[in-house]
Amino acid sequence: MRRAAWLLAGTGLALGGTIAARADVPGNGGPYNVRSLAGGIGIERPLARADALVAAGAPYTLSAWVRPDTVQDGAVTLVALGAAPTQRALLLDGGRLVLRDGAATVRGPALRAGTWVHVAAVSDGARVTLYVDGRRVGGGAARASAVTPVIAIAPPGAAHFGGQLVGATAESGATDARALAAAARARPDFDTVQMTEIGVGWPFQKTANIGLTVQQDAWTLPKSRADATTRPVAKPVPQRPVMQPTAPGHWQLNGWQLAAAPEVAGDGAALSRPGAAKGDAWRAATVPGTVLQTLVDRGVYPDPYYGLNNLQIPERLARQDYWYRTRFTVAPEAAGKRLTLVFGGINYASEVWANGERLGTTRGAFIRGQFAYTPVAGENVVAVRVSPPPHPGIPHEQSVAAGVGENGGQLAIDGPTFVATEGWDWIPGIRDRNTGIWRPVELVATGAVKIGDPHVVTDLPLPRTDSADVYVTVPLDNAGAATAVTVRVAFGGVTVERQVTAAPGHSEVAFTPRDFPQLRVANPQLWWPNGYGEPHLYDVSYQVSDAAGVSDLRKGRFGIREVSYDLSLFDPAGALRRVNVQTTDGALAGTKLIDVRHAAIKESPRGWAESLTAAGATSRAVTPIAETLPEPHLTLRVNGVRIAARGGNWGMDDAMKRVSYDWLKPFFRLQREAHMNVIRNWMGNNDEEEFFDLADENGMMVLNDFWQSTQNFQVEPDDPSLFLANARDTIARYRNHPSIVLWFGRNEGVPYPTLNEGLDQAVFELDGTRWFTGSSNVVNLQGSGPYNYRPPVGYFTDLATGFSVETGTPSLSTAESIASYVPAADRWPLGDVLAYHDWHVSGNGDTKTFTATLDRMFGAGTSFADFERKAQMMNLETHKAMYEGFLGHLWTKNSGRLLWMTHPAWPSNAWQIYSWDYDTHAAYYGAKKAAEPLHVQLNLPGNELVVLNTTQAAAPGLTARVRVVGLDNRELFAREDRLDAAANAATTLAAVPLDRLFAEHPMVLVKLVLADAAGKTVSENFYWRGRDEGAYRALNDLAPVALATSAESAAEGDDHVVRVTLSNDGAVPALNAKLTLVDAAGKRVLPAYYDDNYVALLPGEKKVIAIRYPASGATAAAVTLAGWNVRATKVAVK
Repeated sequence: MRRAAWLLAGTGLALGGTIAARADVPGNGGPYNVRSLAGGIGIERPLARADALVAAGAPYTLSAWVRPDTVQDGAVTLVALGAAPTQRALLLDGGRLVLRDGAATVRGPALRAGTWVHVAAVSDGARVTLYVDGRRVGGGAARASAVTPVIAIAPPGAAHFGGQLVGATAESGATDARALAAAARARPDFDTVQMTEIGVGWPFQKTANIGLTVQQDAWTLPKSRADATTRPVAKPVPQRPVMQPTAPGHWQLNGWQLAAAPEVAGDGAALSRPGAAKGDAWRAATVPGTVLQTLVDRGVYPDPYYGLNNLQIPERLARQDYWYRTRFTVAPEAAGKRLTLVFGGINYASEVWANGERLGTTRGAFIRGQFAYTPVAGENVVAVRVSPPPHPGIPHEQSVAAGVGENGGQLAIDGPTFVATEGWDWIPGIRDRNTGIWRPVELVATGAVKIGDPHVVTDLPLPRTDSADVYVTVPLDNAGAATAVTVRVAFGGVTVERQVTAAPGHSEVAFTPRDFPQLRVANPQLWWPNGYGEPHLYDVSYQVSDAAGVSDLRKGRFGIREVSYDLSLFDPAGALRRVNVQTTDGALAGTKLIDVRHAAIKESPRGWAESLTAAGATSRAVTPIAETLPEPHLTLRVNGVRIAARGGNWGMDDAMKRVSYDWLKPFFRLQREAHMNVIRNWMGNNDEEEFFDLADENGMMVLNDFWQSTQNFQVEPDDPSLFLANARDTIARYRNHPSIVLWFGRNEGVPYPTLNEGLDQAVFELDGTRWFTGSSNVVNLQGSGPYNYRPPVGYFTDLATGFSVETGTPSLSTAESIASYVPAADRWPLGDVLAYHDWHVSGNGDTKTFTATLDRMFGAGTSFADFERKAQMMNLETHKAMYEGFLGHLWTKNSGRLLWMTHPAWPSNAWQIYSWDYDTHAAYYGAKKAAEPLHVQLNLPGNELVVLNTTQAAAPGLTARVRVVGLDNRELFAREDRLDAAANAATTLAAVPLDRLFAEHPMVLVKLVLADAAGKTVSENFYWRGRDEGAYRALNDLAPVALATSAESAAEGDDHVVRVTLSNDGAVPALNAKLTLVDAAGKRVLPAYYDDNYVALLPGEKKVIAIRYPASGATAAAVTLAGWNVRATKVAVK
């Protein structure tokens, strides 16, 4: 044996110095000084120059100073060479020191927790001796195994070492006992050791993209084969009262005019004086709306959504200021009142003038401007100078030659604005960057005391839901002297009131169940996500009165519900614990439960996770639960019930922010009828009352982002104070909406600390009931993607597992929808115009894999009609698989899956389940079928029959029937299963033996039917399944089928309903039969809500499809029918 002089000082050198490379310590062999978390990760590195160490029979030494945090159950590895089963590992097993070398095990004594000791395992190649603090404590025969040249420090296993290691080293050769004793006596000053905290702390941003700095080459711009532009068309100016009453004491200001600031003489003082605006620069403005919306409405520029029209609109719109102006006479009812001029939202900055006086400014698209208003007799004038974001960037224009380009750029510097309008891979550069007065403007009349943003908190005694505690806080703003007031709140038959003295300035009046027992509501009507119950809403009024009467009255809505979160979080001891976190209970106790700071975000072997605060670790609002998911991901609970969160992202409701309630309502109905229950408000682009109202009404949970995008890609906002001011106003404004279930600080990454911690504090102070988490992915969530086409089987196995916030695939719209914005000459071959409308030829959503698969399965497209017909076959199956793959492993592997995206911001062909014009292509019906509350499906790759029940009620006495036929309709297999489907669970039955059938029938058709105990069909499903991709070519040989078709119309409430009966009276299966409702001119009737479409009918089958459309819309005259092998026809509606 040899002396290892370096051990005498090695630990000291590891603390404060360096050691020269030695032949007996291979490259990366150590020493390592680490702090390891019991729930965390370890270090693994390849060894260099390690032949003498890793060979069979080679002598070696493993040594370290070790301080275990606790005595851990099971085996935890300290230092290891190679990989199992031939690994050489120094470990603790139940606290005892152990050396394992291949199949041999040598045991030593137990080590005390919280105490530093020096340990070593020394092998002469045939026998191992264990040392603790330089003393021999055990030994035995253990021939050194041959191992791979890899060292692992505190590697993960069934359990993971929690504690500290100093000087952890692997070296070749057997160190002698005197050297080990000397090393143990050379005890270092552990307080001065610079420790590596493994997996602790989320990294800060290192790189940033600023987009284009010069215009792209002209020859890469998209081009039309004909003319993909249209002429501008002016719209009539809506005639509305300039002061339009919206509620008692509230008037919306209309009658606005708009002019570009460079074309206007005079400043705000002059422009806000009485008299008509002079000059040709002024136009009737669309308010609420953007500058571009006004210019399109007035016929200055063409509709940017058609073809390549957007290229006809100049970029200067985002590089100049604008003046808005309106004139009005204050309503007599406002006389003697305290008046406030309220701007709901201006993008990006504004200077507000009224009657020759400067009222103030706003900055950021999502903060309200509220100004004390002093009226004048006669004509009042308000003038607003609006500035666009100061860093508009340069849009990349998509084309076949240029590809998709970068997402965004410099606009992200400006923080709270519509960052995507610089151009993304799903939206072109919007020429004004949505500059303008995009939200309504109101004049509000109150007494001296007015009400701010009330806060309603509802708390359930979970798991019970038979009562609810309602807490209401009413902020008051008193512009006068201290005065006695009565504050009253009323909802659902409950009224509470309190007499207080309103001090000058800001104060709050709180109503709690402790003081007002009627706020403990018995048997409340709860707000539920779609599919789990009704999204009940309570109307509420808030009133403050003084000696003169009612000073202010506000009305609103709220839902009684409580959101909680199943998460795996690190505790203060470093263990990863699966817990349910009730943030509402924490907030009511004044306790922040989750630590979201960068330092508190830590990496486990299963993914990144946040930490419990010290108070959270012992709070009654945090309860341990069973670990069922393989990843530390989120599971959402509403009212104590786990919610199978299925839905998608909305990048932006509309690229030009045309966001009226009536325009958005059909999109929400489409989502609800597709059984979606969650929307992510990506980058906060949809922060408006209409969006949240509709989410509330339709049972859509909202994951709400703030306005910062991808870490290490997007540049970061440069003004945290501005960002946080907009955030605080947004939280206070929308916090009573039950649909909002959590707040994301940033898209794909954690905001820098000032923002991350500032947002966390703002959510805690102003909301408190919801989880704030910095990143929309990776931390307690799945990473993003993929975004291109993948075979359906992947969505059942390894894609988008756990809680996935973004996964997408190409999604070609219907031929009819595309024809409405792409000229015939540009549809085939696929070219620049379709590429401009997001049929990607590069980037995340590259369609190459989609097209190549289509070619292999069905043959290359021969025309646009042929390509679209084949694309819809893929749309149906892929989108169905994305949700079936999620639900087929519900609670065992998955808890949430959101598509990127469900909703398009403009006429697009990527990542959507319906079109911008409300049309629904096959993707919609694949998603709708998969997500139905009671559903029968086949899991891939094993073809297990699975019944999904994502409701709160068990479904006993079900019958699942399987029938497999060949393309000639000959039955190949049939089976019937009886089952009881547990509530909110997947029930797996035996596999359907398709692999066996494929031996003789490479292409088969599968029909699934699920019937309830009364024999009523509650779910149907249909697949075409092939042995391999080439087998699908056989579908091309199916003979055309003429389906017997009839259509009858009736009125049902606010809808007309057309019931279409389809019958297959022939001998050939009919696939992907698609109905389209049209008016007398042959135009599509939109919106229209089909309870099914793109359907398959086997010979002898009949199906009735109901199509509903608003009675106030166009009248349906006929239904057209087409399909994969369905003869095109048109049938009049009777």
